Amino acid sequence: MNTMLREMQLNVLDVFSKATKTFALAGGTALELFYLKHRFSKDLDFFSPKYNIGEIENIILDLKKKLNLQIKFENEFIAAGHAKVRFYTIGSKKPDIKLKIDFVEDVFFKKPVVKKFNNIPVYDVKNIYAQKIFAIAGTYTMEDGFGKQIATGRNEARDVFDVYMLSKQIKPLHIFIKNLPRGQQRGMVQWWRSFSRLDLKIGVMDLDIYQKKFNSLDMLNHIDNEIKKFIGGEIEI
Repeated sequence: MNTMLREMQLNVLDVFSKATKTFALAGGTALELFYLKHRFSKDLDFFSPKYNIGEIENIILDLKKKLNLQIKFENEFIAAGHAKVRFYTIGSKKPDIKLKIDFVEDVFFKKPVVKKFNNIPVYDVKNIYAQKIFAIAGTYTMEDGFGKQIATGRNEARDVFDVYMLSKQIKPLHIFIKNLPRGQQRGMVQWWRSFSRLDLKIGVMDLDIYQKKFNSLDMLNHIDNEIKKFIGGEIEI
């Protein structure tokens, strides 16, 4: 764990909790701090179905005033699923340590369940669970050059590891995805059929995982079994 980055995160969250109106913390850091305690997560991801630019600018202004750190606007773009995303970097006393914060339009949940931990608004773990699956599965499937259906999500080891831990600690994956839209169910199955086991093993090695005896083979076997259970309960995917 990078202790300086963690201190910056906690300071930002303290200011954020007093300044936000509609945004709430989600993503890997929310899972780490409040639900799973599973791996160190570097970024802060704030989601809101309303995505109000004025609210974002007020939060940033408060952060600048109270933290006395340099905050740089980096970019705003439309992500997969047509979600608006605006991100900033916060500098520190060490030039090589920067905190990235994202403000994301939630296009999947119009009324996400939000809880509070130490007055910090945080997405409910089931909302984050679904977001992680959406990140892996994408919002649709497409054909590759050989006519094979492939998922369109991002191929990040951290998302797969998070889903693995959510499946073990919150709800088994094969049960959880039964309640997701059909497109994400198909995307998850297509991802499972085509993802590189070797790339995933290599990617997991870069994560700061707290479990000392973590075994990537156990993770792969668990995910294989969960997807097979889901497929076994479906007529057609």
